[in-house]
Amino acid sequence: MQGLPQMSVWLWFLCLVPILAVLILMMVFRWSGGRSGVVGWVLTLIVAYIWFGGHLHILSAGTLKGLWATVWVLYIIWGAMTVYNVVDLVGGFKVISDTFTRLTGGNKILQLLVLGWAFPGFVQGVCGYGAPVAVAAPLLVGLGFDPIFAAATALIGHSWAVTFGSLGSSYSILERLTTLDPGRLALFAAFFLGIACVLCGYSIAHMYGGWKCMREGTPAILLIGVTMGAVLNLVANFVAPYVASFVAGAAGLIVGGLVVPKLPMYRPKVADYTTAEVAATNEPYSFNVAFFAYYALIIIVFTVYLIQPLKAYLAGLINIGFPFPETTTLLGFTNKAVKKYQSIAVFTAPGTLIFTAAFLSYLFYKARGLWPEKGGQMLLNRIIKQAMGATMTVTTMTMMGVVMMEVGITRYLAEGLANTGRLYPIFSPWIGVLGAFMTGSNTNSNVLFTGLQWDVAKLLMISPFVILGLQTSGGAIGNMFCPMNVALGTGVTGQGGREGECLRRTALYNAILTFVVGILGWLILYVFFPGIE
Repeated sequence: MQGLPQMSVWLWFLCLVPILAVLILMMVFRWSGGRSGVVGWVLTLIVAYIWFGGHLHILSAGTLKGLWATVWVLYIIWGAMTVYNVVDLVGGFKVISDTFTRLTGGNKILQLLVLGWAFPGFVQGVCGYGAPVAVAAPLLVGLGFDPIFAAATALIGHSWAVTFGSLGSSYSILERLTTLDPGRLALFAAFFLGIACVLCGYSIAHMYGGWKCMREGTPAILLIGVTMGAVLNLVANFVAPYVASFVAGAAGLIVGGLVVPKLPMYRPKVADYTTAEVAATNEPYSFNVAFFAYYALIIIVFTVYLIQPLKAYLAGLINIGFPFPETTTLLGFTNKAVKKYQSIAVFTAPGTLIFTAAFLSYLFYKARGLWPEKGGQMLLNRIIKQAMGATMTVTTMTMMGVVMMEVGITRYLAEGLANTGRLYPIFSPWIGVLGAFMTGSNTNSNVLFTGLQWDVAKLLMISPFVILGLQTSGGAIGNMFCPMNVALGTGVTGQGGREGECLRRTALYNAILTFVVGILGWLILYVFFPGIE
């Protein structure tokens, strides 16, 4: 392992200490993400300095890179908070809630599955980077769901769509960093994520109401989940992987919104329906007016991201980023120089698109006479109050994660998992989860570990297609559990500082989905299709 210490069990577990400290402080002692992140960052600096040759220059460079990477995530969080509060200040969520109650007959399970599962997958298809969570979680809060539960639902609900989302940004890394057949790369990733998709639906139902809710929701979960999973596989393998999540999410929305509510077991009772219908007559304005902010956001995002010439033009106008020189630890682990580290294309950044939708919504509501007096001051006060906790969490967690990558700690942890022999397929998706946990991104996870996973597959003489499918599936699933995304979810729902509660909600489902995917990979390689290439 060039530039890294010799592998040893005690040092490998020592590298886990900063991560475990963060999780224990947040999930057991209920510390805020910001305070826990500071402890994790300091512990990372100590491990990096003593055992990984992390001198002052590389540690400060890693910290500064982390601070800059924070801007991208916070830009989305602040934008999503703005949209939510613009709609809330005009009373829009009361109208939205009444409408969805009427359409679903007041069935909370259907509301969760449509807005917390299919809708985030649909948005993820075109614009990822936390945008699905930022959009869906506040909508669920507006429907009356607990804010922490709403954030956890959106985190779980969008994860299955991550690899082929953002127009395939995560999947494209597998293509660019290997010489493998792109068609077969998509095959196993789509298969694993199709299974994960159905399990996400069951996870949301279980989180809401346990086994009873799972039983009641099974017809809807299977109908929506199998539809999305099947469409994901068909489009990824026979059309284009880059639009697979988008098409699958759209199919899920159609089935969940138009087909499932007509099933006998989900038809509302007459009394309940009448109550909801009467409530709707007291609405101050229509659903379309209330939902304008989200219509604007969807139209803006899809226009910019789907019209490639427009996206290319806007992306080339202003790119903000800072240069960093090459850094090398005392052990020889090197990070190449970059001219613009994680540059932000200002006019295509998700945060810009979200803020644009918020501004257009403000103009729209003001023109209709709905904007309250001193609404601007009220909006600013709300955002500042809501943003503090999420800002601290994202900042400290990102600094910790980037420092771990800069000195090779993240690579060292992955190398240790790679020494598990025939059990490796079970652990392979956990490497993807590790990458997502540290970076908040499946794309970055694939950048970090595609080469490692490919090398291990060749050493073990097992199919690299299966292993890379496990890698990117783990990276996608890990998005529901990484602290940066969790901070985004708690931030946009006004629950900054409660990230530990949200992590506790998603931890079990993250572990179950990752384990199931790993077992499936092992069965394919050693039981069902031994010798598969």
